[in-house]
Amino acid sequence: MNTDTHTIVSRHTTSEGIVVWSRCACGRLQMVLVPYGTGGKGIAAGGHDFQCPRCGR
Repeated sequence: MNTDTHTIVSRHTTSEGIVVWSRCACGRLQMVLVPYGTGGKGIAAGGHDFQCPRCGR
């Protein structure tokens, strides 16, 4: 499996943490919120709901 399948499209700060938008090799977008501090819980949206034939995820 190729582990270098995502390209960062944008990264910006919010009041809650850092939001990172990335694009998979298959073209699908994914958003991840990386919260500030160590007690926060990260959030992801737009991941795969089935196995991608190009990236193996």
